[in-house]
Amino acid sequence: MSYVPAHGAEPARWPSLFRGVVVVDSPIGVQVVSVEAGSQASLGDLRPDDVIVRIQDQDIRTIDEFATLSLTLKGRVPSTNMVVFRRGRAQELTLHLYSYPILKTWGIEVIPDYELRFAEAATGLAYWARMGRGFEEAGKPEQALEAYVNALHNDPADVPSALNASRLLWEVGRLRLTGHDLAGGIAALEQAVTMLQRLMEQPLSDEQLQLVKEQLQHTLDALKRSQQSLGPALELDARLV
Repeated sequence: MSYVPAHGAEPARWPSLFRGVVVVDSPIGVQVVSVEAGSQASLGDLRPDDVIVRIQDQDIRTIDEFATLSLTLKGRVPSTNMVVFRRGRAQELTLHLYSYPILKTWGIEVIPDYELRFAEAATGLAYWARMGRGFEEAGKPEQALEAYVNALHNDPADVPSALNASRLLWEVGRLRLTGHDLAGGIAALEQAVTMLQRLMEQPLSDEQLQLVKEQLQHTLDALKRSQQSLGPALELDARLV
């Protein structure tokens, strides 16, 4: 699994996957009493009255086991699988820290900065876009990328931020490959392809559309070259070639 960490979202500062979840003991696991609206657990479809019986292949029988595992996972993993009983039937869920707005709109997994929250999306967008421009002017593409994906977390429909993020994903991927970080480089390039493909579905100007097409071709070429350097064991997904 790969993702682009957002500015300030170091693993130690990741929020708990179960933040906002209140549970009580039950005969077969722990029963969910409430789930905070808008929390990652809520967005992952965890609901009141669900009974949690398994998290990451570990059976959950008591509140103590639930609390211990929650603390163990915090800051260590960006997602986890779980099994709950809902109205008497077992159901599998996946909870993650990735930005749901970005995942839904652009198809890439990004952990946003959870330390800064804005009451208005436009304020958050303006703040992070300004940070992105500043990092670019300072020659820091990784930090600029993180800022622009945070801008998209606040307003996923903002095409200028998406254009900047896709361009910077290509640049970061190229720099990682140059620095012999093949896995990180390929991950960034694959995310760039995904974003560029989604961008072609947006209402772009002729100039923007041409830039996206050119960038997509450059990115695909870079992916193919990186695949050749790794050998046939790491074949690209058929959708990318």
